[in-house]
Amino acid sequence: MLTIALIGFGPPESLRLLAALKSKDLRFTESGLGQLAEARRSGATATLIWGAAADGAGTAQAIVEGVEAGLTTVAVLLHGFDFQKIDLSRGTVEFCFLPVMPEEILVRLMLARVRGSKGLEGSNVLVHGGLAIDVDRYEVTLDGGKVDLTFKEYELLKFLAQNPGRVFSREALLRSVWEYDYFGGTRTVDVHIRRLRSKIDHLEHRFVDTVWNVGYRFRSPDESGPEKGGAPGQ
Repeated sequence: MLTIALIGFGPPESLRLLAALKSKDLRFTESGLGQLAEARRSGATATLIWGAAADGAGTAQAIVEGVEAGLTTVAVLLHGFDFQKIDLSRGTVEFCFLPVMPEEILVRLMLARVRGSKGLEGSNVLVHGGLAIDVDRYEVTLDGGKVDLTFKEYELLKFLAQNPGRVFSREALLRSVWEYDYFGGTRTVDVHIRRLRSKIDHLEHRFVDTVWNVGYRFRSPDESGPEKGGAPGQ
């Protein structure tokens, strides 16, 4: 389900449209300028901007902020074709011109989301659900938001994601990721897995499984649901 941060909703016309949108498979959260980064951290993956009553500069600022916050889709509702102050090259931006049906807004949000994922798949990026690992840039994103990892956390995630479904012992991970005999023992693998999970796993995402008495594996693309084999911290 898409979680959408709302900007500028308040005029009666906007609230009538929002009431119709709430009957769709969407989740909304109120936001404002300067708050989109926090909305992204709270689970929003898109933003919907009511630009019909705002000046062009305010709409442009909201677009920039949404893109920089890592929101995968920015949709703007406008009365006319006034793009004078809007940079159309920034991110995936969709425009809807009023009056508009709620169904059109939903379709535009979904199409933009699909285009964004297609672009990732065409480059040197490992894509698994909402998780994307850009091998060339050493960057990881989850639902469009950047995930800050240490170098070893990144290398561990990349190695597991390149071999989905395959189980690796702690010793094998040490040899493959650390590439030398680690004198601290295999406990370091458990520590890095726990830290990695704290950054990429939550109720809607489970990427790394514990296989008891063996080691760890990255989930196959067709797997979903609660984690099997152990609690996230194991």
